[in-house]
Amino acid sequence: MKYIITESKLEEVIIKFLNKMYGDLEEYRTDEYPNKVFYMKDNKIYMEHELENDMLWVGYETIWKDLENMFDLKISKIKYIISKWVEETYKLNGYSVSVEECPYNYFSKL
Repeated sequence: MKYIITESKLEEVIIKFLNKMYGDLEEYRTDEYPNKVFYMKDNKIYMEHELENDMLWVGYETIWKDLENMFDLKISKIKYIISKWVEETYKLNGYSVSVEECPYNYFSKL
C-alpha cells in the first residue's frame, strides 16, 4: 500500500518530529562566548546561534542527518524546514541556517 503525502502535510509531520526529538533544547550562554547562544540537551550541543552574524549552526550528526535520512530531504528543503521550526519553537528569525556541523567543539570549554 502506498501513501501519498502532500508537501504541506510532510512539513507538518517533520516539524512534529523535530518538536518531539529536539523541542526541549535548553538555551545556554557563557561569558567565554558572549556572542553565541548554544541550544543543548544532556550536555550536548545541537545548535549554535552566532549573534554577530545571525548564523544558526545545526548539528549534522543529529538534527540534520535525521532529516536527511528519515525524510530523504535535500539541503534547500532541510534549511527551509529548520528555519520554519526554529522560528516557531525557539522564536529565532532573521538568520541563515548552516549546512555544516557546529563549527567548533565547545564541549571541553562549556
